[in-house]
This record gives sequence, structure tokens and C-alpha cells, in this order.
Amino acid sequence: MKRSKINILLLLIITTVGCSTTRIDEEVNTAFTISGDESIVLLSNSYHSGNQTELDFMDCLNSSILKKQDTFEIIPTKQFQNLFYPWFEPSTAPQSIEDLPKILGNELIKEKLLVMKIKYLIKITGETKTNASSGALSCAAGPGGGGCFGFAWWDDTSAYNASVWDLSQETSVGNVSANVTGTSMIPAIVIPIPILARTQSNACDGLSDQIVNFFSS
Repeated sequence: MKRSKINILLLLIITTVGCSTTRIDEEVNTAFTISGDESIVLLSNSYHSGNQTELDFMDCLNSSILKKQDTFEIIPTKQFQNLFYPWFEPSTAPQSIEDLPKILGNELIKEKLLVMKIKYLIKITGETKTNASSGALSCAAGPGGGGCFGFAWWDDTSAYNASVWDLSQETSVGNVSANVTGTSMIPAIVIPIPILARTQSNACDGLSDQIVNFFSS
């Protein structure tokens, strides 16, 4: 009877947590177009102006956008930075739309962007952070075996924004964002069972959908 109650408790936990809630937003500032031979580039926020957007999130975003559309080209972030080194490294890249004229005033950079048909730079900012956590796990081993007991949980928020900059017009044409919150838990009755909300992965999926839809509208 006791074992049955434990199993029911674990089943209730598994079916009620590890989920997330996603909110997406879009703002268009001005009319824009993109053709099949033109490209976009994603750049993350500089560590000099706050928290650097996680590299794994940027990799996910590049890959996800590439898979979800064939309307335009996307140049991977690292490849773009290598081609334009050192102008778009975290310490030298433009941090706001007001910084664009300064870097585009360099004729070598401007000409190379035109030759490669890079029309839009998408500035990605945001982070994944833990808002609250509680609980504890205790594990022990002895001659008769071992196990873990306890319960731990934490709330994560993954909030990311993409600002779309038109390099030819030196203006921002719009913004999209994804905000995902979720609760992860680890119940342990002998064996720990991680139940993860995966907010960052869901934010990547949501933001990539938003970016693709932005250029498809």
C-alpha cells in the first residue's frame, strides 16, 4: 500500500510539472523586404553591456532558422565574425542602432556587406535565469545499498529579444521577442527523477518562429 502511494505521488508530480509557458510579441516599425539571394546575420549582446547571450542559445537559433525556411540566406554568427574580424566581435560590435553609422562609415565594411548581400543584422539580447529555488536532496550509501531522498524545485525564465536592423537604411525595422517561464523539479525516492522545463530550448523554438514569420509577413 505504501509503495502504491509513492508511485501515485511520483505520477502526479511528473504529469503536473516540467511544463513551461511561452509569451511572444512582435513590433514592426517600418516596411521592409528581403529576397532569396539576400542574407541575415544574428549577433548576440556584448558582455561589455550586460550578460552575454549564451553561445548555445545562439547556435540553436542559427540552426533553427536555417531549418525552418528557404526564403532567405542566413550566415552563421561565428562565420560572419571571422569574415569581418575584428569589427563584429563582442567588444567592437554595435550595441544599438545608434552605433551603426559609425561602423558602416568604414567603406571596406560597407562594401563587403554589399558584396555578400547581407541586408539585415538581427541583434539578440536576453538570458536564461533562475528566479527561485527550494528543497533539498540527500543521498547515502551503505552495506545494504544506497539511495536518494528529498525534493528540489526551481523556476527558470528565458527571455530573449531580436531587434531587426536594416543595414542599407541604418534603421530598426522591428522587434520580436519570446519569454518562457517554467518550473523544474527533482523528486527523489531512492532514485532522483529530473523533470526539466527546458525554458531555453522552448525560447529558441519560439524566437526562431517569430523571426521566420517576421520576414514572411
